[in-house]
Amino acid sequence: MQILVLLPLFFSIYYISKKRLDLAFLNVYLPCTFLVPSYFNIRIPHLPILSAGCFALIPIWVAVLMRGEKLKFKRMDLWVGLFLFSFLISELFREYSPKDGMILWMAEVVNVGMAYWVGRQVIEPNLRLETIKRIVFLFMIQTPFALFEFRFGQNPWVLIAHNVFGLWDVGWFVQLRGGRARIATSFSDAILAGMMFVVAFALNYYLVQIYKIDQRRLGPKMSLLQKYRLPFFLLPAFVYMTGSRMPEACAGLCFLFLQIPRFKTIRTGVITILLIVVVGGGIAYTGFQRYTSVSDDQVTDEAQSSAIYRKQLALEYAPILEEGGWLGYGVLSHPQVIGMGSIDNNYILTQLSQGKLGLYTFYLIAVESVLTLGLFAFKFQTKESQFLVFSLMGAIVATFVALYTVYMGEQVPQVLFMIIGWAQSLQDTSVFGAGARAATGVPEPKFRFRRVIA
Repeated sequence: MQILVLLPLFFSIYYISKKRLDLAFLNVYLPCTFLVPSYFNIRIPHLPILSAGCFALIPIWVAVLMRGEKLKFKRMDLWVGLFLFSFLISELFREYSPKDGMILWMAEVVNVGMAYWVGRQVIEPNLRLETIKRIVFLFMIQTPFALFEFRFGQNPWVLIAHNVFGLWDVGWFVQLRGGRARIATSFSDAILAGMMFVVAFALNYYLVQIYKIDQRRLGPKMSLLQKYRLPFFLLPAFVYMTGSRMPEACAGLCFLFLQIPRFKTIRTGVITILLIVVVGGGIAYTGFQRYTSVSDDQVTDEAQSSAIYRKQLALEYAPILEEGGWLGYGVLSHPQVIGMGSIDNNYILTQLSQGKLGLYTFYLIAVESVLTLGLFAFKFQTKESQFLVFSLMGAIVATFVALYTVYMGEQVPQVLFMIIGWAQSLQDTSVFGAGARAATGVPEPKFRFRRVIA
């Protein structure tokens, strides 16, 4: 039954053969990425293990390359290429088994490089609204499954994996915290699921603004959802049901970023929100230090124990990271501290695997993403485009912050780098008619058809 994972490959090829790259992206890639877990995968000889989302993505990437469109070079292109290069040389020169390392690198090219390039070239400007609508709608589809998992402590996707695909070892199980299940839905991990819910929450904010301007642009289904504000309330509820504190905090951080375009000027909004973030971050850091500076006999619950573990993780791995130098140890060959096999920090994991070169490049990608969007925020004139800028910025910043408590696994690399590529190609588009005037604050003419009559 695992052969069914190849179906998205053929569906994408079919749409592309009909010259409908947009439908391959919207109808195949996005549903496979957000609804199909990464453990629904298959290994083709001499290739890495690839998920349904990967198989849907590859033909789209090939089609984009074959279009031969010339793009203006961006610094981000260099940073993403350097990040993949650092992965390559670490696997070639530091991995005990370079052959296995090359297989891992090929998977990284798909999840990072191809996702970035497709996001860079496919979405803007014509598919931006449809992309966000489709992503939010796919999360709304998960509502009954999320409620089922939260209530009964069983994940529907795992049940399907066992009973239909025969995948008995999916690599994870439903966790409990505070006596309740931590939902993961299609993302195979509660923290990763929380991160993806925050991303959807950020993108939905753009739809909220579009609905205020002209609800007809959203279509009947999404307009109905926005009328009752279901995504606005359900997505934060999903974050809560993951039982993951960092995504919950990042949802708050994301919400603050989304308020910036609501100020009279972007400059005022940026200064105000940054002050709130700095002060709140300082308070949160002080509270975290106090929360984790207790002896073992004073630990009150599993959540506090988990926080202490993450704090000790950085201390224990510090000398190992320093010895790794610029190239690290490779993904499969890095040393492990006894009793700390779970490295719940993507930045530590990146430096272990790819050394300082990989870590610093990853930082550059994060900074470049925020810097590019910040420049767009001041450059764009329409409120609609500004709201999109801060929706993407909230999603990106929240994800990079949350990665301090979890690895970048499952669907997260594809989603993150697709959004990063998308952010590099944003355009300040205007909406014709009343919607545009509402967005830009331009008053309606007293006699709309005066020139036509004349």
